[in-house]
Amino acid sequence: MTPWPLLGAAGAVGLALGSYGATAAIRFARAEGSAAGRSHCDACGASLSFAQTVPVISYLRLGGACAGCGSRIDPLHLVGEVVGASIVVLSLLVAPLLQALTLATLGLLLLTVSIIDVKIQRLPDAFTAAIAVVCGALALQASTAEALAGLGAALVSLGVLQAVRLWSRHRRGREGLGLGDVKLVSALALWLGLATPWMVVLASILGLGSVAVLRPHMGRLAFGPMICSAAFIIGLIRESGAWPMMP
Repeated sequence: MTPWPLLGAAGAVGLALGSYGATAAIRFARAEGSAAGRSHCDACGASLSFAQTVPVISYLRLGGACAGCGSRIDPLHLVGEVVGASIVVLSLLVAPLLQALTLATLGLLLLTVSIIDVKIQRLPDAFTAAIAVVCGALALQASTAEALAGLGAALVSLGVLQAVRLWSRHRRGREGLGLGDVKLVSALALWLGLATPWMVVLASILGLGSVAVLRPHMGRLAFGPMICSAAFIIGLIRESGAWPMMP
């Protein structure tokens, strides 16, 4: 059983990493670097003090607005902080330390790419490649058989989903699934293996539910966050040993 002090520390680290991931994603969408330079307001560019960048607390204390210009702070910053903490804590709860670190790394990558997709409706190949590497590492940490099953699932996913895209283009004149989504599912299949179809089903349910609730303009909604959320949920269940159809 993971000690509570360790979980508390993990939550604090997750808040900070989630905050950085959200900031990096938002700046990436704006074609702005995130590795250097002080934190600043996305609207007016004013530098932020440490007290103005404390995860969650600063957002709530400022009422979700910049103290300088009064512009609304993108709520994705708050989402990133809360989800980041959840990712790190849950990873420690379901897996041994080394595996938990790899799992948390994957979760934070999925968080970052999800925010990028929300902002620009595109999944950058560099992030997908990084996700594929971490997924492969998770499979290898489990066993060579898991890694081989994941490779097979990735190849099948790539073939099937690409065929669906081509069929949709032929029958309806438009692609029902973006190529970036196909690549992301295939990358995640390296980790999920035979559970990949369940991830696709859950992602579809989340997507349909989001469309019904949010009613986006022209019915278009970034599907990447649904894929990432479904994959991490299914993956956490598998890593915890509670998945009924997996050894």
